[in-house]
Amino acid sequence: MEASGPAAAILLASGFSTRFGERNKLLAPFRAKPLARYTLELAVGMDFPEGIFFVAASDEVAALAKDLPKVTVVRNASPEKGLRESVRLGVEAAGMGAAYYLFFPCDQPFLDAGTVREILAAGKAGCIVEPRYRGRPGNPCLFSAAFREELISLGEGETPRLIKTKNPEALRGVEVSNPLVLRDIDDEETFKQLSTVSSNPPRSS
Repeated sequence: MEASGPAAAILLASGFSTRFGERNKLLAPFRAKPLARYTLELAVGMDFPEGIFFVAASDEVAALAKDLPKVTVVRNASPEKGLRESVRLGVEAAGMGAAYYLFFPCDQPFLDAGTVREILAAGKAGCIVEPRYRGRPGNPCLFSAAFREELISLGEGETPRLIKTKNPEALRGVEVSNPLVLRDIDDEETFKQLSTVSSNPPRSS
């Protein structure tokens, strides 16, 4: 692994998709494949010495990983607690051996292995690495194990973003050239729009 120590991949798949209508967006067929499968297959195709942990709340979403032997499904029985619960479950499942935790949302179908490797390569002890397009931060974010206790003890309504805000000196950015790799899908309109675009970088105007 490119980071200066073994990393665990934590895939966050317990959200309610409230802006996506009545269906769970992670199950929606994006280019004939359930949306969350893109992130699952990306992680499986890479080397994560400390494991891949898929944090899911529903049986249907959890089943997306049933044929992937490298993936450990972590069931989230309290998704109403928000992102902090998924983060806590993922970090605790990864155990104490990881030097880094890489948090993946499961709604970025254009994210690629090259971008993930760049994020991992930027990892240093005590740091937080975030990908950026023209300075705007995105995901996945890499947290050093130095922040383990903060990650598992987030309070109600808090997210890992709070840790970044409190520790600006720890932040390291990785600039990407293709904005699509950081695009997430929050609503039906974006889903339909991105399902028809090329994954190549847009040409400069």
